[in-house]
Amino acid sequence: MLCGRLRKSGWLVAMSAGVSATFHECARVWMTDTPSAAMRRIAVFAVALLLVDRSRWPFVFVAYAVYRLAQTDFAQRAAKTLKRDISGLRLLIKVKREIKRRLAENRPIHEIFLEQVKKHPNKITYAELNKLMNKYANLFKADGYKPGDVVALFMENSIDFFALWLGLSKVGVISAFINSNLKMEPLAHSIRVSNCRCVITTTTLLSTLRSAIDKELLSSETNIVLSSGQSEGLRTLETELPNVSTAEPHCPEANFQSVLCYIYTSGTTGNPKPAVIKHFRYYWISMGSVNSFGLKSDDVIYITMPMYHSAAGIMGIGSIISLGTTVVIRKKFSASNFWKDCVKYNCTASQYIGEICRYLLAQPPCPEEKNNKIRIMWGNGLRPEIWKDFVERFGIARIGELYGSTEGNSNIVNIDNHVGSCGFMPIYTWLGFLYPVRLIKVDKETGELVRTEKGLCVPCKPGEIGEMVGVIKSQDALLKFEGYVNEGDTQKKIYKDVFKKGDRCFASGDVLYWDELGYLYFKDRCGDTFRWKGENVSTTEVEGILQPVMDVEDATVYGVQVGKNEGRAGMASIVLRDGCDLEKFLKETALRLTSNLAMYAVPLFIRICKEVDKTGTFKLKKTDLQKDGFNLAKCKSDKLFYWSSSEKQYLPLDENMQEDIDSGKYNRF
Repeated sequence: MLCGRLRKSGWLVAMSAGVSATFHECARVWMTDTPSAAMRRIAVFAVALLLVDRSRWPFVFVAYAVYRLAQTDFAQRAAKTLKRDISGLRLLIKVKREIKRRLAENRPIHEIFLEQVKKHPNKITYAELNKLMNKYANLFKADGYKPGDVVALFMENSIDFFALWLGLSKVGVISAFINSNLKMEPLAHSIRVSNCRCVITTTTLLSTLRSAIDKELLSSETNIVLSSGQSEGLRTLETELPNVSTAEPHCPEANFQSVLCYIYTSGTTGNPKPAVIKHFRYYWISMGSVNSFGLKSDDVIYITMPMYHSAAGIMGIGSIISLGTTVVIRKKFSASNFWKDCVKYNCTASQYIGEICRYLLAQPPCPEEKNNKIRIMWGNGLRPEIWKDFVERFGIARIGELYGSTEGNSNIVNIDNHVGSCGFMPIYTWLGFLYPVRLIKVDKETGELVRTEKGLCVPCKPGEIGEMVGVIKSQDALLKFEGYVNEGDTQKKIYKDVFKKGDRCFASGDVLYWDELGYLYFKDRCGDTFRWKGENVSTTEVEGILQPVMDVEDATVYGVQVGKNEGRAGMASIVLRDGCDLEKFLKETALRLTSNLAMYAVPLFIRICKEVDKTGTFKLKKTDLQKDGFNLAKCKSDKLFYWSSSEKQYLPLDENMQEDIDSGKYNRF
């Protein structure tokens, strides 16, 4: 009976694999012994057999195998990571048990939030917050909104943003989190693809939204609603709320597996894509992060990152739902006020991206940076080069570096403060069935997957670099891939026949390094996306702005390393038509790019190419240009220009300015 249970759970298979791997390692070590060492070991082994009864010989074999294995490099590495791996296993089991319990209950997260309201009714404004959510829910229900309807939220950070989407979820309405930095076509696309009934925005963003309508990128019939403030002809929620009931609404259609919201990701092609976030996925990400980094219900979390992203929108504000924390929301990050706010509001935890860490280090010292209560900061992108300086200067007890994507199932966390690492995978790969996240080899030149003669991918070993993938298992809540609103976009992120015929994996598009101890380090993004200022930038989106220009014969966009800055900055290589007025083109291009793109997506460099090799593949062409970067020597006689944020135009790049940019002396992008 016990054996049957073991077989059912998969543990017997894992144990067999482990024993097999152990004796294989022993055999390998024995075979690599020098002849003299091997003879001595054989002699000792033979004497041991002669001294014991034959019935005990199996124990001698096992004892010798364990002894030899303990002397291997593999065993020594495993011993160093044993504590980490056990902690990781306990965390995984805890998260899976909690998700299993919640799936059995099948209650939506707004009901889980009510658990925190009951626990902490007088904690800051929990009870008042829930009443505000109920008002929003009842208001939209009275307006005829039904479960499955979509509302787009084009707003900055605020408690209203949180109250709106969680309140709307109480009546089954889905919220689309629109990036508040978007303009023109990317903004219009994000709204259109959501199929929303209305767009809720603020007075500060209203002009941006109306510009897209004026350019006929959005219908003039778009239903615009203001969250607060006044504008002629528009409805304002703030003025209607006082007369709305605060009674708890009921929506039998909503459950733990219903669609909660859309969170947009740049992806690898085209405009932003709405990823489908269900109630259980939101709860899993939130609950998993607070457990991974040891957050407590009495923590005060300082939120400065945009809440339309999953970092602040799920892992930050979501701690209210999963743990009952207190949060302090700032409309926009401010390096000069960061530590002052932390002291003022008694914050104990906060989030970061690599850029935030660099901005804080660049600030002059202030008393608040040492006299605050921040004990943990978590996020992604803290470069190893500044990790120690950041921790030592600001006295951060724990850094929670992580890796993952909003929509993906390949997520890892750094649970032991290991400098530079974004997470780990145990070096004993036979444990992969517990959480099948792996690295697979990719061609360094083309970025294509390396496959065997049988058509399968090649798994990486410790010490190698590869693309992160997560095996998709529809029956496991942690390993599902819900995908995007558009099914075509979903299929583009799935690899087939990866480890065995017929399997499917989520393609992260990210390249990581797996060291000998099992720690993982983010290296780069593959495909057509790069990361700058903490945001993913789609190269095809930027190319789509450039290529319709009549003077542009060909254009390609890619990311380049800029000094010691995190991520990669945008660079556009352009072939112009004969007779083009270069000065006029640069002015018009600057205006076109800044009018249509968020500032982080505007290319910092432009290279005017005399010709582009069209005989190679598109990826190869981009790879070659990327290697040249904005190095004047490598770009030969091509003219280069850099973006001047102060003058809002592209200026000629010379050797002195190139040196200043490389050294960091000039960094006003």
